[in-house]
Amino acid sequence: MKNKMKLSMLFAGLVAGYPVFSSAAQTNDMFGVWGSVTLQGDLKFVSPTLDKVKWSVMNQTRTRDDSPKGSRFTENLLFGQMGYQVTENASFWLGYVHDWIEPLNKMGYQESRPYQDFVWSQKFFSEHTLMLRTRMEERINETTGDVGYRARQLVQVNHPLPFVKDLSMYVGDEVLFYVNQNKFGKQGFSENRILSGLSYQLTPQIGADLGYLGQYVDSASGNNLFTHNLQANLRYKF
Repeated sequence: MKNKMKLSMLFAGLVAGYPVFSSAAQTNDMFGVWGSVTLQGDLKFVSPTLDKVKWSVMNQTRTRDDSPKGSRFTENLLFGQMGYQVTENASFWLGYVHDWIEPLNKMGYQESRPYQDFVWSQKFFSEHTLMLRTRMEERINETTGDVGYRARQLVQVNHPLPFVKDLSMYVGDEVLFYVNQNKFGKQGFSENRILSGLSYQLTPQIGADLGYLGQYVDSASGNNLFTHNLQANLRYKF
């Protein structure tokens, strides 16, 4: 019981404290919405021996209120990935993102983003789940050909809430940094994302997530940005 109380206090501190640290850096703050639909499954319908081969497809739309006219569409990302469950805890994934980007007062462009993931998921304190995701992605501007190699490390904890069946809370943090000089962002640390919210499993196939994602961008120009995003996701598992 004491461990659970300490963990809950840690979650609350992360969520409450992070915006305070970011505001001290004199960043530009704005609001956004990230909404997505995710389809996922495996290949055991092809053959029972392929039950460890997983797949996932997600479409995500992003908005931001950085315009004098208010909230506007800024991005649409289409994700597709295939993975293999090596052990109960470990899996490897290969994925691709196609990103349609609409900057403020600039010409829109598209990006190709192949990526590679290693994911580790493990239970602790009997009810909690720790998930670690290490990603290497390659951002390719399809107009200019510029390439940015970006490493990402996500740490996330999920734990069920006892007062509602199939309802759980998640909290996490992801650090992003470029390993090469590029035109997307400065080499080294470039971004941090903190996230927290609720997940509800409506049926064995259908689930939904609703939460907050704070995106801090450490810009090479010094004009740093912090977006406070409402994040919503609808999941369907085949």
